[in-house]
Amino acid sequence: MKTIVRRSVAVVTFIGLLGLTLSGPQMRHLERLADLLVMAPRRKTLAQLAAQELDGVDPSNLADFFRISPWDDQDLRVHLLELILNYLKKHNQSCTEPLYLIIDDSLANKDKATHKLEAVDWYFDHKCHRPVKASNHISLSLSWGTFYFPLLEFLYLRQATVQKRNRKRSGRRKLVYKTKLELAQQMLEQVKAWLPQGIAVYVLFDSWYTSAKLVRWIRNQQWHVIAGLKSNRKISGCKVSAWHRSFKGSPYEQVRLGLANGKRRTYWTRLLFGRLRGVPDSVHVIISQKGPGLGAPRYFLCTDRTLSAQEILQRYQKRWGCETDYWQLKEQLGLGDYRLQSYEAIARWYSVVYLVLAYLYWRKYEEERSHGSTRSLSEILQEARREHYRECLRQACTEVAEGAAIEAVLTRYLGPTKAVA
Repeated sequence: MKTIVRRSVAVVTFIGLLGLTLSGPQMRHLERLADLLVMAPRRKTLAQLAAQELDGVDPSNLADFFRISPWDDQDLRVHLLELILNYLKKHNQSCTEPLYLIIDDSLANKDKATHKLEAVDWYFDHKCHRPVKASNHISLSLSWGTFYFPLLEFLYLRQATVQKRNRKRSGRRKLVYKTKLELAQQMLEQVKAWLPQGIAVYVLFDSWYTSAKLVRWIRNQQWHVIAGLKSNRKISGCKVSAWHRSFKGSPYEQVRLGLANGKRRTYWTRLLFGRLRGVPDSVHVIISQKGPGLGAPRYFLCTDRTLSAQEILQRYQKRWGCETDYWQLKEQLGLGDYRLQSYEAIARWYSVVYLVLAYLYWRKYEEERSHGSTRSLSEILQEARREHYRECLRQACTEVAEGAAIEAVLTRYLGPTKAVA
């Protein structure tokens, strides 16, 4: 079924604000893809995307935009980053709350028989506790006051996979291996110059990124860290799991936190103060349980020693935004539905899908400013789809009113009728 007869004004406006140096045809392809990714139901293969547009282009044209068209996905990321940060500075001028930078990573699963796609490899999925075929990426998001935006994303490949891919590459086409920690630092360095002055910055991540080197670099920027901590990490020369056992019999501090479902949960916490090896300043470590003796505790590190356990855990909850992003990216925008082979084409696909997610957030805040009511990202997505459905129906009715045969119009918009056996 055709669902797009003309380009969305909001999409054209947003992409125009980026100030990209793309050619006219490249801009039209980018606008087309943004609209198609919003509209296409279920799977978002290029063939299914192209089928959504009345008088659209062949799927091969969309494929060529990712495979051979001469544009730089990194340039797209930089322009998007500049637009978002300038937008926040303009509309959040009076906000004195801390700014939170959120680092996380996620898998986009593919079929286990996949072997031609260069960004796909075997990774261990900690949610289903087994290896899966997937592409892996690391992302950086920002939360400041009432605003939240995704900022950057980079594909990640294991070192052995990079070496394997490079056997078939030469010269400038060779891939460069970077650890997830190096990618995380690269993203933070890239965003540093655009952050507002005079605002406290906290970097949030889980225990996989709690490296002394990364924490030390963040502290050198005069920022703070709130992060998960593995049980075998040492504070003042002793494992945090051993500190937990040594606190047996000492009192707990109860912390009540709001959950995403609107309910509240009480956590039983103890606060530890000490030194983390490789980090110059002392840190706070929270030992948190759902109740005395209820399961293994979780550990959290904070470099801001002025915060209480309640404040630390409340701020760590800001990480939830990236989890909802991953659901939107995979289920609604088709992050893992690509069938492009080269690493560069897949990186471009990721940059475009993340661009669409940022567009939805921008549209959400613009409509909230106009109408004064808070709306979810899913509501914004549904409204964008309804606009196209309305335009499509109006166009079909206009064609009939101008004398076109009803059956011809139905075939044009819905496709030929299939014979019933």
